Amino acid sequence: MRGRLALLCCAFLLLEVVAFAHEGGAHGKHHADVQMAKLHKMMPKYAQSQDKINAALEKGDVATVEKETGYLLSTTVDLKKSKPHKRLKELKDFKKLAENFEKDVRLTAELARKGDITGAKASFSEAQKHCAACHTEFRD
Repeated sequence: MRGRLALLCCAFLLLEVVAFAHEGGAHGKHHADVQMAKLHKMMPKYAQSQDKINAALEKGDVATVEKETGYLLSTTVDLKKSKPHKRLKELKDFKKLAENFEKDVRLTAELARKGDITGAKASFSEAQKHCAACHTEFRD
């Protein structure tokens, strides 16, 4: 009997620890909407795409830069339609970061296409700063 009680107490404590770890993790009602689901699905692909772009820029591989920037640009419509996890009242700032990201990704592709790899690297570095700023300011 004591063993079962001890096991039950341990299970309860484990559940409490998990709940505490996720405390404040709710993102409001919009977290479960279709747009947020798209955003969550896009983000891991964004990270992969950014890694591929950085590697391609180092090699001067314009075809890969164009392919991966094309992917990022194809998603910016959804990015700009999304709502952030926090600071919902500052949606204008969220959208501005998304617009600046899009602008810098577009410039990266244009510069790479023209053979200006140094300029493309600088532009893509700015695009990545927008990603970091968005995550810092608008994500839990």
